[in-house]
Amino acid sequence: MCLRKFLIMFKFIAVKLSVLCRVPCCRNLKNYTSAAGQKCMPLGRNTVAEIGMIVQVTSIGCRLYAKKVPRPDVQAGDIWTELCRANRVPVLDVQNCLEIIELLLSFHYHKNHISRKLSENTVLLKFPVSRWKETISGLQSYGFKGPHFLPLLAGCHALLHGTAWNNLQEMLAFLHSLSIPCQKRFQVIARNPTLLLSNDTRPVLQNYSNLLKFYTKTEAQTLVTKSPSVLTDPVEETNDKINYVHYQMGIRSQEIVRSQVFQYALSHIITRHRFAECAGVYKMPDKHEIAAKEMNLQTVQASFNPSLSDLVDTSNAEFAQSFCCMTVAEYKAFVEMMTEELHEESEDETDSDLSDSDTE
Repeated sequence: MCLRKFLIMFKFIAVKLSVLCRVPCCRNLKNYTSAAGQKCMPLGRNTVAEIGMIVQVTSIGCRLYAKKVPRPDVQAGDIWTELCRANRVPVLDVQNCLEIIELLLSFHYHKNHISRKLSENTVLLKFPVSRWKETISGLQSYGFKGPHFLPLLAGCHALLHGTAWNNLQEMLAFLHSLSIPCQKRFQVIARNPTLLLSNDTRPVLQNYSNLLKFYTKTEAQTLVTKSPSVLTDPVEETNDKINYVHYQMGIRSQEIVRSQVFQYALSHIITRHRFAECAGVYKMPDKHEIAAKEMNLQTVQASFNPSLSDLVDTSNAEFAQSFCCMTVAEYKAFVEMMTEELHEESEDETDSDLSDSDTE
């Protein structure tokens, strides 16, 4: 173990993570066994529990924005008061704001997400409610549904301005050309509204072409629907993630496609992986194990490595509990130290690059 890893683990133990010393391997951890059952489901099959009910939702990106359960107890005034109390809104037409909130509540959005999105995008409250209704009606004519409206309008204000409709048509046509199923095209755009910020689809096509260097057409299509950000993220960032997961974790295409790894920052992926390594619950698979997993052979069941989805697609609470029964606070302490280490590594690489250029 390199000096940096030793130092970070020393600090980690110093903040009451002594359980890492007591549990060298997770093979006997009953919590990890249950963790496999808590694996995030693929796109379109997630469920959330609230008010004693489990509600089937349409996509991961929109699963908490809209519910199919009416909320008669939630009043627009309550949300408005919360926004004002937090000093998150400028001086606006109060009645218009209340009507906008009422409109969003009519689509059964969770009040917390209405509050969060409006506080992050106060400009949305400056549009007259009549413009909201016209815009939503236009989106419905294309086939968009309730769960899509709030994330889509929060991520692309130009729709309310009326200047992004041509971009929307272009993007829907582009996704159609990739053979993305109709309903999933709406989900892709709602989960990544930045796709509508330009009428030039060439950068998006370049990103998709980059995926085809590593994955089959079917795999690339699945990646786009599960992780729409791959269409707008810089190619270098996407390739860094591919290289890390492939070479540092020993994970191949099929397992990558089953996860949503590209929705996360590289730092998140590295932190989860290194934590699992330090806790003794993940080790680099050998080439035979990698080949067996890629071909879906039954012999791969001998591996006790958690799946990539178990590692990255889980909340901090689920991850901390599944790996060595740690608290979220303890895991966050590890994240902070890993962030510092990754920052130092990045600086070292920058210094090395500068030294090389000076030598030249």
